[in-house]
Amino acid sequence: MDGTALLRELFTPDEFDAVRSHADHLGVTVIEYVRRSAAERALERLHLAEAIEAQALHLGKLSIPQVERARCRDGASSPALDRFLDALAHPSDGT
Repeated sequence: MDGTALLRELFTPDEFDAVRSHADHLGVTVIEYVRRSAAERALERLHLAEAIEAQALHLGKLSIPQVERARCRDGASSPALDRFLDALAHPSDGT
């Protein structure tokens, strides 16, 4: 047995044939091809997560332009709008 019994259970026959074809083309075993592919995908997800996190940190440091707050008909400002604009202008450090 070449150690591919589990892979044969995980993949459909067509999928396994495609994986085997890719592995043969690269000159590696099917197991090595799957291991490398899984590791590569994990690194891609890690780099993507790091990029998203870095972008979020960068975006959190953007200055929020001053917004003129509209008044309700009775002349009072909207408390919900005020809270929303305050949250944008002064985000909490915990998020």
